[in-house]
Amino acid sequence: MTYTLKTHAMLTRRGFGLGLGAVASLPLLGRKALAFESADVVVVGGGLAGLNAALNLEAEGYSVIVLEAADYIGGRTRTLDLPIGPVNAGGQTIGPYYARVRDLAHRLGVSMIPAPGRVATGNYVNGELVASKDWSGSKANKTVGAERVIQPGSMEFHYMASNNPLPDVESWTDGGQAHLDVSIARYMLGKGASEEALRLAAVTMNVFDLSTGSALAYLRDLKRLAWGMENTDDKSRSTYGASASDGFEYNEIAGGTQRLSEAMAGALKGEVRLNQPVRSILMTGESVEVQTANGDRFKSKYVVSAVPFSALRNIDVFPHFKGTQRTAVRHSGHGNTVRVFMEYSAPFWEDDIGEAGLYTDTAIERVFALTNEEGEIYGLNCWVNGNAAYRLDQLPTEVVGDFVVETLGKIRPASKGKVRALKVHSWAKHSASGCCRHVFEAGQVTEWADVMAKPHNRLHLAGEQTRSIENGLEAAAKSGERAAFEIMELLG
Repeated sequence: MTYTLKTHAMLTRRGFGLGLGAVASLPLLGRKALAFESADVVVVGGGLAGLNAALNLEAEGYSVIVLEAADYIGGRTRTLDLPIGPVNAGGQTIGPYYARVRDLAHRLGVSMIPAPGRVATGNYVNGELVASKDWSGSKANKTVGAERVIQPGSMEFHYMASNNPLPDVESWTDGGQAHLDVSIARYMLGKGASEEALRLAAVTMNVFDLSTGSALAYLRDLKRLAWGMENTDDKSRSTYGASASDGFEYNEIAGGTQRLSEAMAGALKGEVRLNQPVRSILMTGESVEVQTANGDRFKSKYVVSAVPFSALRNIDVFPHFKGTQRTAVRHSGHGNTVRVFMEYSAPFWEDDIGEAGLYTDTAIERVFALTNEEGEIYGLNCWVNGNAAYRLDQLPTEVVGDFVVETLGKIRPASKGKVRALKVHSWAKHSASGCCRHVFEAGQVTEWADVMAKPHNRLHLAGEQTRSIENGLEAAAKSGERAAFEIMELLG
């Protein structure tokens, strides 16, 4: 069976279905007018940020209720238990400077293991299957000059991380850096990138597209990541390709990152309330009423929103956000990622270019080899970002896996009959958050960065979209801690 994708761009801001985005128009199911539960603080969102906010508040003696729209704990730290073993759909690596995450794992008795080393990735570009060692001289390589020795999957890192103009990561919101708050495409062209280099970089960059994503926000992330990287001049290095083999302490959670979130939830005094999408947050006087889609009502002194703005904007908040903050909440961009996890019956890569992973300029973008601590390949992971992920979302979920396997077979005939899709996960379609990550568009850092984490009335904001200099899991953990401390100061 053959599946065909439409080629036009998908809408980038959608209220896909399982969570908060789907409930704004739902009627209350049996209004429970007198059924209030009370706590000092209600936390909306049971991911890493919300759970860390709750743990910090409880540690100081405050009572907390955590509401989670999904039917599992962890938010975007989602681990899928598959026949090939546990795999992370999000929140993979614990970097060397993730102090909060490492402390949480230590205190909660959650085991960490070394992150596996990087695995060389071959290329399928301009209709040719090419081993990484042959790329620089390949006729498929249409890049120019010094670009020719850069692997396609490393083009992003080469142009964005080399000679990063930010003096330090803290300076990203300084007025003096506003000239960098331009599109990534404009920035790369200014650095001498060819049009082909831009086309190749668009595959790996986790933004909607290079014409909209902010170069300044990306440079901030890269400046922070560079603290934990050696040999940043490696021509085959990808942006998020650091591992324990770099000489720094990179780790993963044994059994999957969700195990850490579950341990955090288990350390709370009360259970995280699952299947509780929030409908409204009403702040009056010195109290807050939070109401869920099924009519449950909770009263508190303060509330923490630890969900992405893609979800928060579908909750009725009174009083309304105002001014620039309202604009940021209502219109901030959130990227999508589609992941397809696969098993293989034979090491087909030994019959062609010798590399299991593959960068491609096709609809399936990248296929990574999943490796264990011993470096053995135990599965494959197709990873599609940005606009290409929204195009894949046009297909019914049940056929996306077959589409990926079929496409891989066309561009890599040795894989035919030897690969089977196990699980498809789209963060836009299959999560309460409706997104993979927040993405600043060009001009938005200058306009919005100062209000993204600003408290609104009795509502305090957490989540990775409110981060300043941290990345990944640490950004989420720090944001929850910050929101908790803000409330502690007010509660006295």
